[in-house]
Amino acid sequence: MDATLEPSPLPGTIAEAAYRLRTGTLTATDLARACLEGIARLEHRLKAFITVTEDEALEAAETLEAELKQGKDRGPLHGIPIVHKDLYDTAGVLTTIGSELFRQRVPREDATVVRKLKVAGTVMLGKTNLSEFAAGTSGTNRAFGDTANPWDLARSAGGSSSGTAAAVAAGLCLGGTGSDTGGSIRIPASWSGIVGLRPTFGLVSLHGCHPRAYSLDCGGPLARTVADVAILLNAMVGYDPRYRHSIRAPKVDYTAHLGKGVKGLRLGIVEGYTFRDVDQEVGDAIQAAADRLAELGAQVKTVGVPVLNDPAGHSSLLDVLLYEFNQILGAQYRAIENKEEMFEPIVRANILRGEAISRETYEKLLAERPKRMAAMKVVFREVDALLTPTTPTVAPPLDADPEVFDRARRFNLPVSFLGLPALSVPCGFSAAGLPIGLQLVADTLQEALLLRIAAAYEEATRFYRRRPSVHIAREPEAYT
Repeated sequence: MDATLEPSPLPGTIAEAAYRLRTGTLTATDLARACLEGIARLEHRLKAFITVTEDEALEAAETLEAELKQGKDRGPLHGIPIVHKDLYDTAGVLTTIGSELFRQRVPREDATVVRKLKVAGTVMLGKTNLSEFAAGTSGTNRAFGDTANPWDLARSAGGSSSGTAAAVAAGLCLGGTGSDTGGSIRIPASWSGIVGLRPTFGLVSLHGCHPRAYSLDCGGPLARTVADVAILLNAMVGYDPRYRHSIRAPKVDYTAHLGKGVKGLRLGIVEGYTFRDVDQEVGDAIQAAADRLAELGAQVKTVGVPVLNDPAGHSSLLDVLLYEFNQILGAQYRAIENKEEMFEPIVRANILRGEAISRETYEKLLAERPKRMAAMKVVFREVDALLTPTTPTVAPPLDADPEVFDRARRFNLPVSFLGLPALSVPCGFSAAGLPIGLQLVADTLQEALLLRIAAAYEEATRFYRRRPSVHIAREPEAYT
């Protein structure tokens, strides 16, 4: 759990790598090869990957390197090594959704997000581990191994986007894709000490991404810094007619206002919610973050948000998720005879609970959604963004009780149901050296605002400069 400030010969951010690639102090091939060497050295400890695409990565890097020499520049992601959560389809490359059921599945076509990032010039290093079918927040996986947290290998990196988070935190790549249904980007970002963004529902196409729950799923980026997340988001967004929930939104450069600061912005602590049922260290870190934002010029005040304080809300919203999960996977699940051997316990439990939820109950819950969304619109007339913990605890042990991992969704699932954008940014460390995440929530299509707030806070605190005990920058003997 050592978290020292270590220099690295490799670029630590997308922006730094982009500068070095263009000034000739680094080539795309050397960068990809260094990352692949790091993966080879650390993967047996982290279990962050299901598939490493070494040959494809080096071939792509060579092509992109030649393009730069010829004056063809695809933009800030040209030559940048990233990873994809293994539920995004990748043409000709194994895509398992973390399940034994799809261990041999090889798609013919890239998911829209994969294609967009490829066109932007990224180099795919591999496909990352996840909870089976993105079910659960633990990042454990019986078929492909439990993803360990680089800050403490006995603890969870968070799920379900566990592999991407661990790979980014350990410096094995400069960013990656995740998906978020009830917190699967934000939870691993918090527990792994990186930045993760769940965009507005429908802003990022999920065509070619295996669904967990149609009404809640979002795709988004994870990276070390806020600016890197903004750069990735620029490449990921856009209307896609092949994705039924895709929305048409004004074109935005999410990097444009990162340096504007927070002076004059109104930030809300939610009465009876932000500090309810959170561990002391987490609560203290969130309060310190609110105080720091106030020092930077934001107006921080307490607001009432009844829609977030419904005591039955979490359970009922989970019913939406599990009903849809059963609709998506249930038929395949019931056709398998050896269910205990094929599926993780959490998947079996999710299907059984989903089967028990009536269509009437499900439709009634969905019918409440517009009313809840309208209530949030009223809140955002009073404040520009809300402050909560990302998770009420730091990363628990990998073998913690399921109830511990269920608790992680407390501040995430309600935001998912409302379709709002939310970002997790590091805001401190526990006494044991484990990261703590601050969640920022804003109105729909206000990703640029969230990134602006997070960037100001990140620059003022610089928690991103700390390195976990398992990191590519460390010498090999540090892991023995």
